[in-house]
Amino acid sequence: MKKYTILCLTALAACACGREFDLEVTSDPKLFLQCCPGPGDTTILQLNRTFAVGKTADNVLFLEDADFDFVVNGTPWYVERAVDTAGAVPPGCWFVSVPLQAGDEVEIEARARGFNPVSAKATLPPPAPEFIWKCSRDSVRVTFRDDPDTEDWYGLAVYCERTLINLDTGQVERVLKRNLMPLNGSSDSWWYSKVRNYVDIPFNGWSFGNAWSMVRVWPDTGFSGQETTLYMPTRDIVSYVGNYEQHDRLKVRLYRVSNEFFRYGVALEHMRSNTLAEAGLAPAAYAYSNVRGGVGVLAAWNVRETDWFTLP
Repeated sequence: MKKYTILCLTALAACACGREFDLEVTSDPKLFLQCCPGPGDTTILQLNRTFAVGKTADNVLFLEDADFDFVVNGTPWYVERAVDTAGAVPPGCWFVSVPLQAGDEVEIEARARGFNPVSAKATLPPPAPEFIWKCSRDSVRVTFRDDPDTEDWYGLAVYCERTLINLDTGQVERVLKRNLMPLNGSSDSWWYSKVRNYVDIPFNGWSFGNAWSMVRVWPDTGFSGQETTLYMPTRDIVSYVGNYEQHDRLKVRLYRVSNEFFRYGVALEHMRSNTLAEAGLAPAAYAYSNVRGGVGVLAAWNVRETDWFTLP
């Protein structure tokens, strides 16, 4: 157990005060597993290790030497590692080529030399219900009926694919693929107009932590079994400065995510708002993991989306 002192400077008092608190630092390294199985034919796994506060982390994004068991509904599947970029799989990540659908149970065990093995389970939720939607460059609105027999968590996003054409050369310069950024603000929907009951979760379709792909997630508390409307103000993605012509096409996406997905997103938001934790001076305000023997998350999700469309 160690004692740390934080000095709080107050301009009005023109003096310093201190407060002591106990901070328990665990030095034993653990495996960190992150995996977000969803619909599609490829599931990406990330595996790293924890480092004690005050120790310098290795300059390695993911562990290279590891062994996985990846089981879907009792059937094992082969896990590969992408040494270089393998399609949509970033280098260093592990991946499984198996189509997943609603109701599939995924079990993962990961092992690496010098660490205790870790394991986790998750079940893919059903797709989000069919919905009516309206979208502009400033907001998106979806209306649907919630399933009264299940406890659900719904996510809303507007996915944008922006093609930038260099007008000097006529060539396609870049293709940006990001969500429109959700904005905080008063909603005109009926029950959450005055209470912020959602969480903005950075999720890019296979991993948490991508600030350019925020998904706003609501629990169905308060409207379970009823028709409801979710409304989200948005702002445009950032374009590159230059002599470009841009062409955008969009999709509205309504997610149904697991409880683990939502709880991990809440933990991430609490960590973002805890500056002491970011500096390593205090424990995180709230932490969550469903990985046995280690840390991290196995969080399942599903989605229903519109066809591509363009805005005037």
